[in-house]
Amino acid sequence: MPPSTWVWVFIPLAAILMRGFREFIRFKATQRSLGTSTSELERQVADLKKTNSQLVDRIESLEAIVVSQTWDAVNLPLSSETDRERRIASAAHREMAPPDPAEVNQQRVQQLAQRLGR
Repeated sequence: MPPSTWVWVFIPLAAILMRGFREFIRFKATQRSLGTSTSELERQVADLKKTNSQLVDRIESLEAIVVSQTWDAVNLPLSSETDRERRIASAAHREMAPPDPAEVNQQRVQQLAQRLGR
């Protein structure tokens, strides 16, 4: 076979390879742009989760304030300042969390040790 017949075989092969290469380049460009938008969306979701968490904390704090008996005691118009302070102290005492039993036991042990002189 003369060399000119091989040229007719290589031309279609080269065209097929070029088309595949062009499609690969387009695919990579699309993938690159999608990767950018995906990472941007992930960043926005992370920011929104952080903001949501902060807002939930704020709402819980506000709910605690609004339902607080201390809030009522502070804002109720009372006849005297001493009556107001008494109500605030009483409400604050009721709202305090009960002490940890392990901590109470530790304090009792320390008190007994002091009594025994150790």
